[in-house]
Amino acid sequence: MKHDIDKHEVAHGLARITHFAEGITSLMAGSYVLSLAVLKNNVALRVALGVAGGYLVLRSGSKLRASSFREDIL
Repeated sequence: MKHDIDKHEVAHGLARITHFAEGITSLMAGSYVLSLAVLKNNVALRVALGVAGGYLVLRSGSKLRASSFREDIL
């Protein structure tokens, strides 16, 4: 019984680490894409990059929140 609980805790910890890594990656990628949107002259490209960058930044927030070790947040 204790062994199953330990396996579950390890798996849960690995899932949180994965969410954290995805969150940081999405945040960096979203920031980069948004910076590209500011630099481009084509309006359609700016809008497309802005939407994609905004999505990545918003996604990073949910992934970072999922990686929290505080049980009351989940």
